[in-house]
Amino acid sequence: MDEIINLAKEIGQFIAFIIVSLFFCKQYLNQYFKKTNVGKMLPKQNKLDLEILNKLEYVKEILNADRIHVYEFHNGEHYSDYRSAYKFSCTYEVFKAGNQPVQQKCINLPTNCMPQFVHEITEKGKFICKDLDELKETMPSTYNFKKSIDVDSFCDIAIHNKEGNTIGFIAIHWFNKENMKVDKDTINQLVWYVEEHLINSK
Repeated sequence: MDEIINLAKEIGQFIAFIIVSLFFCKQYLNQYFKKTNVGKMLPKQNKLDLEILNKLEYVKEILNADRIHVYEFHNGEHYSDYRSAYKFSCTYEVFKAGNQPVQQKCINLPTNCMPQFVHEITEKGKFICKDLDELKETMPSTYNFKKSIDVDSFCDIAIHNKEGNTIGFIAIHWFNKENMKVDKDTINQLVWYVEEHLINSK
């Protein structure tokens, strides 16, 4: 009889342990994988997207640019040794009528494939190139990427969060270097506008 009672106690303790474990597991999952109401969030995100795109379109016309991209840095996955695999992706794109979208070619680009380019953006805050051919020998990976999306001249400017960390950059592209027009005030206003909108969306 005592053996049965002891067995019942052990079973009871085991079941209690499972219940407590499930409770804490649910709490953990709710904290880190919280479901959001897409129906409530979507209108706000859509409004934000439209505002940024409208500003990019406006600046594109002022600078006579063929295309403007907004890129954001992110960590999509890890390497086998658990180092962060930092990447950057185009999150917004506008282009002149008649040009083709290239946003899908500009997703999940590893930062270690273009280290010199990323260094210019993160350390110096900008990278201006009036003639892409100048990078052919010194920065071949950057040259090949920009060439693959028809860039001849570009002006890439870093964007930052409230703490001053570089979170991405704005890329202004011209397909013909003769058309390149860099207006610092216009570009600075665009950077400020995009930063404010991205920060407020978090």
